[in-house]
Amino acid sequence: MTPTFTDPAARRRWDVYFSEVDRLLARADADAAELRGDLEAHVVDSMAASSGVSESERLDAALSRLGRPIDYLRPLLADELIERGTLTYSPITIARGLSHAVMAGSRWAVIGFAFGLGYLLLAIFTAMALLKPLWGEHVGVFRYADGTISAGIVAQSDGARELLGFWSIPIALLLAAVLYVALTKGLRTIRRRH
Repeated sequence: MTPTFTDPAARRRWDVYFSEVDRLLARADADAAELRGDLEAHVVDSMAASSGVSESERLDAALSRLGRPIDYLRPLLADELIERGTLTYSPITIARGLSHAVMAGSRWAVIGFAFGLGYLLLAIFTAMALLKPLWGEHVGVFRYADGTISAGIVAQSDGARELLGFWSIPIALLLAAVLYVALTKGLRTIRRRH
């Protein structure tokens, strides 16, 4: 549906705009060709509705009304990536989807931020399991002389007694696995409801 432009500047503006659309749509599972066709038709119709100005000005006005591709495609990308990530349990895809959700500022922003914190906690458990053999005196569950307890990765463990020893590795890995499955299933359930 690409119009035939007589103004080379308008053609370049069209190409730049829709190359950004293509780049963003390449990240989603959505039918990119169909969505791009709908967007092109919308811009052409919007240009036809404007009269009495140059081709370049009509294109600029139509693209301004539509907005930046990232602004209206980011919620779509978030939804697609979260769906794909929760089905495949791919942490990278889920992280990308949540980042798009938070950046979009949509209804997913708060949900994305909350689940992002949950996945951060999961990363801490995993880091604890990996760091325990290397930095054992700072990783684990510690009881200090005054009776306070600290868990995780601590800067100071002087005078503290480590309560779990190397048992903290399988416990941290188990907590990470359970949290990952629970968060991913919860994210999938919330996505289906919305």
